[in-house]
Amino acid sequence: MANPLAKPAWSAWIFCVLVKLAVFALAGRQYGYLADELYFLDASERLAAGYVDFPPAIAWIIAGVTGLFGKDLLVLRTLACLVGIGVTLVAVDVARLLGARSAAQWITGIVVLFAPAFLSVQSILTMNVFDQLWWVAGFWFAIRYLEERRPAHMLALGIVFGCALLTKLSILAWFAALAAGALMYARWVFARRETWAAAGIALVFASPFVYWQIAENWLFLEFVRAYNDRPPEALVVAQPVFGLFATMNPLFVIIWLPGLVYGLIAKSATVRTFGTASAICLVLFLAAGVKFYFATPLFVLFTAQGSLLWERWLEGRRRIRAALIAALAVSGVTAVPIAAPVLPPNTLQRVTDFIRDGEQGHRGKERAAVGRYFPHFAEMHGWPELVAEVYRHYEEIPFDERSRVQIVAAYFGQAGALNQLDNGDRLPTAHSGHNNYHLWSREAEFGDVLFVGFQQEEITPLYEDVRVLGRFHCRRCMARENGIYLLRARSPVRPGQYPDRLAACRCAAVAEGGAVRAGVAHRW
Repeated sequence: MANPLAKPAWSAWIFCVLVKLAVFALAGRQYGYLADELYFLDASERLAAGYVDFPPAIAWIIAGVTGLFGKDLLVLRTLACLVGIGVTLVAVDVARLLGARSAAQWITGIVVLFAPAFLSVQSILTMNVFDQLWWVAGFWFAIRYLEERRPAHMLALGIVFGCALLTKLSILAWFAALAAGALMYARWVFARRETWAAAGIALVFASPFVYWQIAENWLFLEFVRAYNDRPPEALVVAQPVFGLFATMNPLFVIIWLPGLVYGLIAKSATVRTFGTASAICLVLFLAAGVKFYFATPLFVLFTAQGSLLWERWLEGRRRIRAALIAALAVSGVTAVPIAAPVLPPNTLQRVTDFIRDGEQGHRGKERAAVGRYFPHFAEMHGWPELVAEVYRHYEEIPFDERSRVQIVAAYFGQAGALNQLDNGDRLPTAHSGHNNYHLWSREAEFGDVLFVGFQQEEITPLYEDVRVLGRFHCRRCMARENGIYLLRARSPVRPGQYPDRLAACRCAAVAEGGAVRAGVAHRW
């Protein structure tokens, strides 16, 4: 097992911190808010013990941070960067706890630092960056507990798991897998009082969200069922194995794949417990068909174990070891622009065109007809322009009619942008039937409505008077935002029923005909 006297490789720690800060400095304000960030900002202004599609921690955290430092994009991204630094440094120390000396700690740091699966998540502020932090902190405390059997470590693990449950429920798969691994190689854990005390602590932390779900008839489960009924189309999302392989950087497979295997056959009971639990958890995620990044934290363990193997294999071969570390670092650096928003928009456009033309085998003189950006970058563009376009049409409404007009957006990103980026609060609060916006819109009256992102044929059966105000076009935004309709509808056919008809709390938005619409499946 691990050498308890292994010292931290401080040079690797300093390198990781400096690179993280450099990436953050390059990203700066070049791109705008991600749709999820706008949604969470709206949630932070409507604090609750739970939400339709996520536990409450992210909203609570953003409310606290923005209350202290303001609702600036750099405030959110600074927090994401700091949490990302924490993830990376704890991952390096997990490798140390497993026996890694300097070289293995360097390898672990480079992989976790540069793999797009980690770097992209840590470049924006969503619940996923905190999810990664709780996972790696959980690994750290669990390893310490299995090795030292100190109750304090198990109780701390209970607190970490409780925080994780308030952040994202995917940690439940790790709970189950870790219990299975302990049953195989560390049964003594279940005979210790602190184990059950830690479980109780985690449940206490999670109780607000559970209570909220009970009060709302388990809306989260309804959302999950509908979410799984709408499989994603993007390759890295629809194919989790490919997504993990690609976003972990294909070269890095030489590190984490041997580590995955080693975790199953190691002599150390601690390593086998974690290796078996990680493999079981990965299988659970793949079988469930969840998005690939749910499983990303597991690769901290695979990488740490693989780094330890490479360190042993290259014992006494300093030049080869240095060459391996250099090759991993170079590969990681070259992948930064596809993971974090560090390139200027025009440069990113040229890179995107070049890559996508090559993927399509395009041989013509003209550029292939491709989307503008990779989705995680495209979704950071177009929101201020959408708000300006909606306001332009809203301003054209006669003044004496504006007070009666409501705004309804098809997609949570649109609603979040209209609420958060409307400088001066010139527009009425935007409503939606999508995700938690349905709950926030339950009391609204939709008689005279400016619809954003719906097709005309969706609204025509609901209102006697529906007309097209215009279409929104944006050069760099998501394809689903480019060309969406702005409609004005008056004289509802059946007044008072439209909040339910527009409800989509259990449906993800779907792209159709260049516009985003919210599905109308609901429980009412």
